[in-house]
Amino acid sequence: MALIQALRLPATPRIYEFCYAYATGEYPSLNLVINDLLNRRIAVGDATIQQIGARYIPQSHNGERIEQVGVRVKQVIRDVLGSLGGIISAGGAFSSDLAETGEKLAAAKSRQALLGDIRAMLESARRVGAEQQRLEERLSESVDQIGDLRDQLEKIRAGSMTDPITSLPNRRSFERSLEKAMAEWEEQDTSGCLMLCDIDDFKKFNDAWGHLTGDQVLGLVAAELRHKIVNTGMVARLGGAQFAITLPGTQLEVARAVADQIRCAVMSRDITMRSTNQRLGRVSLSFGVAASHVNETPDMLQDRASLCLRAAKDRVLARDRVIVSAAGDIDAAALGALIDRILGDLPAQATAP
Repeated sequence: MALIQALRLPATPRIYEFCYAYATGEYPSLNLVINDLLNRRIAVGDATIQQIGARYIPQSHNGERIEQVGVRVKQVIRDVLGSLGGIISAGGAFSSDLAETGEKLAAAKSRQALLGDIRAMLESARRVGAEQQRLEERLSESVDQIGDLRDQLEKIRAGSMTDPITSLPNRRSFERSLEKAMAEWEEQDTSGCLMLCDIDDFKKFNDAWGHLTGDQVLGLVAAELRHKIVNTGMVARLGGAQFAITLPGTQLEVARAVADQIRCAVMSRDITMRSTNQRLGRVSLSFGVAASHVNETPDMLQDRASLCLRAAKDRVLARDRVIVSAAGDIDAAALGALIDRILGDLPAQATAP
């Protein structure tokens, strides 16, 4: 309750859940963000709470949600089978009554007896009709319920494959798509390119301006990537400040040009804090780009693109650049700079002759 007052939030159930999660310390990353807001005395609203909650507080585990849907599906099936059992039982009784009534009608000796037998047959038919009506109503309800369950499963599937901050496909989705894409390239005797992109010094930016502002930057970069790629390839967030782009049927030099366009477009944007309109400066991107070749696995292609990205972010090369790789290694200058960095990071005794 003290946190609700400190952040000047409405005491709704969702807000209470949010603050309770902070009080229990169950999600350490959530506490870091909230402490940052408190230290900066930044006012937050419902939209901010939803954004933070989507990132740091899981609504429920997918396994549990799928299990709940499974229980409901089983219940629907049981209900429908129960209704079918009822109409089958009523139909069997009706057939028996009909045969018996036929015999009685044939043996009827008076008009009164004949009418009684007809009434009994009609009552039996009414019972069958009522059971059939109940079955039709239950089937209609089941169709609606199954449609709802299908929608829930689709949301679970989409949620498990989507990054909550940028709404881009996540690493899991990217790896599946890359494997499928490379299989298609092999089958069609063509090739493509993989671009790995990383925001330079993103940790320093987060530390300086807070995680929420950092999330804005992630959204900005994601929007720029989507805008430049459009329908020509797939854009995904791999985690942290790293993104991946697949470009089917694209030559290496074209992919390099696309990466440079994105890099320049992001670098030209002034970042401002939404809550205060304070100018925060600019961010730069580094790219590693690799072209696929025959008999290469997705892991091999990713390794080459990752090596290019590491070289692009090397302190000797000062980041903010694009390094490419064809079917072989990255260019000698970039590789040499990367080796220098690796050796420079080793203890002195490790590099001694």
